Amino acid sequence: MSKTAAEILTGVDLFADDQREHLLDALAIARRERPVPHTDADGGYHLVTRYEDVRSVCERPELFSSVHPGLRPQPVRLVPLDVDPPGHRAYRQFLNRYFSRTFLLRYEGQMRQVARDAIAVFAGRGEVEVVGEYAVPFSAGSLARVVFATDDMDLVNRGVSAVSRVALEMTPDTFGAVAQLAMEAMGRAEAAGSAGEDVLSALVHETIDGRPFTVEERLGIVTTLLLGGLDTTRGVIANIAYHLATREDVEAVLRDPDWSNGPLDEFLRYESTVSFMARTVTRDTEVAGTPLRAGDRLALHFSSANRDGARFQRPDELVLDRSDNPHVAFGHGVHRCLGAQFARIQLTIAFEELLARTTRFRLKEGAPLTRHAGVPLGSPAELHLVFDRR
Repeated sequence: MSKTAAEILTGVDLFADDQREHLLDALAIARRERPVPHTDADGGYHLVTRYEDVRSVCERPELFSSVHPGLRPQPVRLVPLDVDPPGHRAYRQFLNRYFSRTFLLRYEGQMRQVARDAIAVFAGRGEVEVVGEYAVPFSAGSLARVVFATDDMDLVNRGVSAVSRVALEMTPDTFGAVAQLAMEAMGRAEAAGSAGEDVLSALVHETIDGRPFTVEERLGIVTTLLLGGLDTTRGVIANIAYHLATREDVEAVLRDPDWSNGPLDEFLRYESTVSFMARTVTRDTEVAGTPLRAGDRLALHFSSANRDGARFQRPDELVLDRSDNPHVAFGHGVHRCLGAQFARIQLTIAFEELLARTTRFRLKEGAPLTRHAGVPLGSPAELHLVFDRR
């Protein structure tokens, strides 16, 4: 049975399934009455719920460290998420070239073919389970080509399974499984013997600050790319597909060639698939009047910040013509999401290709609709839709 908002506020647990349904309601109360509540879950942490406070914390990495970016322990590093300035800069400079819009668009044709291949499997049936049959194969196939430059879908599919478990459970075992896949992928790149143009090959053959990457750094970067590149895009595709099936105005919006320059940001604000990240206080301070001590843990709740009525009008509505939308779905500050451009390109392609062959989506009557708790808060775990062919 789902807990009420009032019950949740007596002991928030961001991974608890019985808190998922009313968590945003509870955080809305917190924003008004107690904007930095404390919970004993997962060793104890404070939640930062207001938009301006979330941005302020993100802008002060010297005071709020990212060395442990997850609320739960992980057995491998998550480079560059877990690196504070000034060391963080070298990693981002290295990675930025591989995640610029110009670089990524060289893979556009391959990503479109991944989408078409996935659509071809279900287009003739008139129905689809969006997560397993489209969002997962498309996001995984895109990542495989951009990061790993491989057609080995066995490796990729094992990565999908491992990453999905991390997003939901955040346990050492789940992180270990992803790390094992990352080690295997790096071993293949090293065995290839020559540098290619993909990021994995560059990690093996290039240098940072004049030295080779350590094994730990390589492992941390690849693990981070796996976690950031698979489950997040999957979640956004599923969220948008749900609205496509339940709101009559969404299909026309998605058919507008310019939809990624406005409506896409509103989808991201309204349902942020990375709902929170952690920080550690480095010295005694306060946030929104709440005293904090060195070593205290914070959960920056991006989903809560994106529903803050002090910054967004009609915050709990999906307003597809919203013009002022400085959301924090991709984070903020030096750790703003490396893959933001990759996500935008993927999402644009995913719905352009889907709507080229389909129209008039509806929820399949009687089919289950389950949603996630944890980091991908509220995104469908299973979404059965019916549609008409074009």
